[in-house]
Amino acid sequence: MKANSEMAGFGPLPSKAQLRYHEDELAAFIHFGINTFYDQEWGNGQEDPQRFNPSALDTDQWIRVLKETGFKRVIVVVKHHDGFVLYPSRWTDHTIAASPWRDGKGDVLAEVSKSASKYDMDLGIYLSPWDAHSPLYHVETQEAYNHYYLQQLKEILANPLYGNKGKFVEVWMDGARGEGAQKLVYDYPAWLAAIAEAQSDALVFSTEATGIRWIGNENGRAGDPLWQKVNPNQLSEHTAPAYLNHGDPDGTVYSLGEADVSIRSGWFYHTSQRPKSLADLLDIYLHSVGRGTPLLLNVPPTEEGLLAAADVERLQEFHEAVTALYAADLALGAEVWADSEHPDCPAGHLTDGRPAAFWMPASDQQPFTLELDLGQDCLFDTVELREDMAQGQRVASFYLEVEKERGWAAFAAGKTIGYKRLLLGDAVWARRLRLVLTDVQAPPILTKWSVYKAPQSMEKRSCSAALLFERPTYHVASGQSVQVRLQRQDGLTIPESIRLVTEPGTGVHGVAYQDQVFDLHFAAGEAFKEVGIASLAFSGERSLDFYLCASRPDGRQSRTKIIVRNTADE
Repeated sequence: MKANSEMAGFGPLPSKAQLRYHEDELAAFIHFGINTFYDQEWGNGQEDPQRFNPSALDTDQWIRVLKETGFKRVIVVVKHHDGFVLYPSRWTDHTIAASPWRDGKGDVLAEVSKSASKYDMDLGIYLSPWDAHSPLYHVETQEAYNHYYLQQLKEILANPLYGNKGKFVEVWMDGARGEGAQKLVYDYPAWLAAIAEAQSDALVFSTEATGIRWIGNENGRAGDPLWQKVNPNQLSEHTAPAYLNHGDPDGTVYSLGEADVSIRSGWFYHTSQRPKSLADLLDIYLHSVGRGTPLLLNVPPTEEGLLAAADVERLQEFHEAVTALYAADLALGAEVWADSEHPDCPAGHLTDGRPAAFWMPASDQQPFTLELDLGQDCLFDTVELREDMAQGQRVASFYLEVEKERGWAAFAAGKTIGYKRLLLGDAVWARRLRLVLTDVQAPPILTKWSVYKAPQSMEKRSCSAALLFERPTYHVASGQSVQVRLQRQDGLTIPESIRLVTEPGTGVHGVAYQDQVFDLHFAAGEAFKEVGIASLAFSGERSLDFYLCASRPDGRQSRTKIIVRNTADE
């Protein structure tokens, strides 16, 4: 297209690997290891490898199910913070070679890699820099530990048996380490160089200015605005979650915010936990993929080594709902008018179904207004917008209206658009829509404008879950407990059991909270229950949060936020 040669990219631009991850949209996390057999989240490195013995491990089932339910890549946890390794590493004795599984000759990473190659699933690894088992993890032996971790990277990434046909697309270097852990300075330059040498196309997740960053919470929700760029001098192990959640409009490095969350409350499998409801997963989807960033959904295998039937069923429901959303684009082929358009890039390109076609204005005078005519009144509640991220992220504010009998009425508004923006509003019958870009960093380049009617499972509804917490938010000093009150609003004539589970927010497990599960038993006629929720003492951040989720047997849920304020340094 002629306009391509006339325009220049704006700001930091994504690599091919980053653009591909944008396009993938859905990735799966696999947390499976010694913690699975201890029914815990963070081990202390003293776990007995003899406990690791899955009776029916089937990595083909993992990859096949994930492939069939829309996931494009899998990140497998090869070593968590406890230091137990899922392959026979020559650099530590804390591996599956010391377990009875496969008579000590097993290799989970090799089996996952074989399955990934079989189903052509992109594969990544999580290799925790914090290793609670290693005696080298101490400031006095920091250099030796950095070398140890480097050797583990090399023996994985350079081994042709590992990866999808030897290739990895992502390396996860988690920045988490528990209170009291030694504050080693990691040798990121050497580690990143080794990754680049062995897997030149692999993206890296870390606390550094690498290709992927944490989204600032573990509930899978990105902020608005969401800029896919950051300033390196703002990044560290203690970067404010809000900065990571929103990115930086003046950032100099393209950094893809990866929204990670588990299908259950914990990252490892626990029989006491249930999968999130379909409505919750769809809400997460709208606040991750629907805000222009990939969703990394953890699906933890059981002790037997299988994805749980309840989780598989939920993944299938999730896939069906997301597929149904895009089944009919009501705007495909519709007429679009713009108050300014480049002669080679008219507004009609937004609805012609061609991914490479785009609209750009002929001038840089703001605001920019575009109108869409569906040709007839249609019932819809969801609008999709896209920018051409290959040329840089540009839109900083916009609003969307629909035409009604008495004129234009508000439908939705937002800050950034990015790779994909999904706007879910109240269902409305209308023929014409108007998009106004009120603030841009450079002349905007949009590639798509679609209109959908969401499936019933995704519809915007205000119905009550019939469970109410006394407050939407509770505040507590770090290390203290808070009393939380829950009310039943219906079904009072019968007894009922309701489960309360702690879930991560900006405060991750083991930092702001520990996993807690409460089964509350309401007698007939009983409406209220109180429970004490404990927080943890932590340093570094002024405040972190986590959630308490109440779920009924029918799947309906309600949440309250616990904000934990660190007062030790005040």
